[in-house]
Amino acid sequence: MWRIRHHGVAGVQIFDTLPYLVQFAVVLKIRRVLQCAHKIVLKRRRCNIRKTMRKHTFVILFIELLTVTIFALYPSAIDSIAWTPSRAPSFNGVLESHAKLQQVELLSEGTLQGPEDIVMDKAGALYSGVENGDIIRIDKQGKQEVWANTGGRPLGLKFDQQGNLIVCDSELGLLSIDRNKVQTVLTDSVDGSRINFPKSLDIARDGMIYFTDATKKWRRKEFLYDLLETKPNGRLLSYDPSTRVTKVLLDDLYFAHGVALSSKEDFLLVVETWRYRVQKYRLKGPRKGEATQFIGNLPGFPGGISNNGKGQFWLSLISPRNPVLDKVHETPWLKNTLAKTPNFMQPGPIPYGLVLGIKESGPLQLSLHDPGGKVITGISAVQEYDGSLYFGTFQQDKIGKYKL
Repeated sequence: MWRIRHHGVAGVQIFDTLPYLVQFAVVLKIRRVLQCAHKIVLKRRRCNIRKTMRKHTFVILFIELLTVTIFALYPSAIDSIAWTPSRAPSFNGVLESHAKLQQVELLSEGTLQGPEDIVMDKAGALYSGVENGDIIRIDKQGKQEVWANTGGRPLGLKFDQQGNLIVCDSELGLLSIDRNKVQTVLTDSVDGSRINFPKSLDIARDGMIYFTDATKKWRRKEFLYDLLETKPNGRLLSYDPSTRVTKVLLDDLYFAHGVALSSKEDFLLVVETWRYRVQKYRLKGPRKGEATQFIGNLPGFPGGISNNGKGQFWLSLISPRNPVLDKVHETPWLKNTLAKTPNFMQPGPIPYGLVLGIKESGPLQLSLHDPGGKVITGISAVQEYDGSLYFGTFQQDKIGKYKL
């Protein structure tokens, strides 16, 4: 016997007076009617789903088309020019790859954020500036402390004859910090214009400070725009502490990075990162003030440079050259478009550790490698001290030490 319930209320026994066969036939009929009704509902739902999907697909395509149109019409931040780099040299001969830099000892790993440059004091303690403005001091026993904070972004570091730490701060200018941690701005402008991106420095025995303004157009965090635009915005500057005069020695450099005096201080070298080369600027003699190429067509992006005082320069290469980027340099509109993309889509360093040893007379003498950057990569500065090389790193969290 069947009972019909509606919302929990008992129905009437409608089948009690009917024969069993008739009851069964009625039940089958009702079942078929319900199945047909269910199919109709499903068909309508599928039809509605198809219509909805067609609408959604149209909306998605419209949004994508609108995004591409806006992206194409939106002006680029840069106005690049074409440049065809020379073919990159292969890692053969003096440049032959090996894994010696995988023997590097890592200092303060994981505790530093971007220790791009390093310098030692007379006691052998190491100093480096990091992203938050701190200048970190690490003594010979490995004890680490915050020695000072510039309030900007300290990059290049060097001690003068009086024991003051001279700092290239990308936000504040050329600074001096004395032993009592008193900070002074030495200069932040030249010829009426702001020193935009102080990067690296060296100090002569007479106290003259030579330093670089990496790019007078772009700020530190916009350095990729400078790379893609391929225009000479960098400068080599000097500051005389006795007269407090700042001068432009050399203009139109392609991202002026490291700077280092020769042993006799008759010339200095200045790095042009985007052109894969190092320029020689004469300080004495009949050709004083003249600049010529010292070494060119390097296998990577040169960064920091230093002199070991024994007739040899050490040059760090932050990354090997990128063949795709070298090709893109030939097409300005493509670089302008690339500048519109998010940072993660723009060219970045290739993991690799590389340092070159170059005689003051010019020939490339040796190279030190860590293929794939398994231990150290992005080497942005190199200093020789007490039989070891010390490495600053770009966008890394460590300092390296390699025993010669």
